[in-house]
Amino acid sequence: MLQIKGTIFDIRSFSLHDGPGIRTTIFFKGCPLCCAWCHNPEGQKVEIEKINCTRIVDSKKFPLSELVGYEISVAQLMQQLESDRPFFEQSQGGITLSGGEPLLQSAFCKAVLQAAEEQEIHTALDTCGFATNAVFADVAQHAKLVLYDLKIIDLHQHRLMTAENNDLILKNLEWLSKQSIPIFIRIPLIQNITDTEQNIHALRQIIEKTPHIESIDLLPYHQFARNKYKNLNLEYTLSELDNYPKEKAEELQFFFKNSAPRVTIGG
Repeated sequence: MLQIKGTIFDIRSFSLHDGPGIRTTIFFKGCPLCCAWCHNPEGQKVEIEKINCTRIVDSKKFPLSELVGYEISVAQLMQQLESDRPFFEQSQGGITLSGGEPLLQSAFCKAVLQAAEEQEIHTALDTCGFATNAVFADVAQHAKLVLYDLKIIDLHQHRLMTAENNDLILKNLEWLSKQSIPIFIRIPLIQNITDTEQNIHALRQIIEKTPHIESIDLLPYHQFARNKYKNLNLEYTLSELDNYPKEKAEELQFFFKNSAPRVTIGG
């Protein structure tokens, strides 16, 4: 199990928005969805990629190429995480597997969750929920917390904006609701896409009938990903969209206030 390898593109320590306490977030490469607003486009492909960027030294620009992503074994990852253990223990934190989509590398994802469990490190799985029912159940049962993305409930609109249907996502949420695993629902706030009146009411209806939801995390759209798309030579269809208004996010926080014990803006 410890020799299983996966491909990741970042390990970020001292995260405060990917679950309780101080956490280390591991970003897996590869995602089955292609969301128009994706803020981690470097995580969309499983393969290691080359990006073009510019470094400025003494006001002079130097073009560079960098590789995004690298292979790592479970043993190497756990060894790297050991230095963060004191912060986990002091803050009741742990590790969060994110991406991309961790379930796309299900064997590696499961092995990391199991290794962390053996070392008594709290684990959170940050997932879009798009996986076969068998894969989802096999992996998610080893997480202590699931951060579950819910974007768009209408099937046609979901496919239009993410390139896939949402039937698997809703079925996996239904399975998860029957387990004893705490759930944080994460909703990206994209103007006129996920925050339409029809969609937010549909989201609330599903959330309120789903047990074990402890938090709703509203994630306002921001423009930070623009340069990532440019460096990866990818089209960014929402490049002209402004950052999500604070006032609208606060209105939606109030809208969902009775739907879960906690409703946050930004996670």
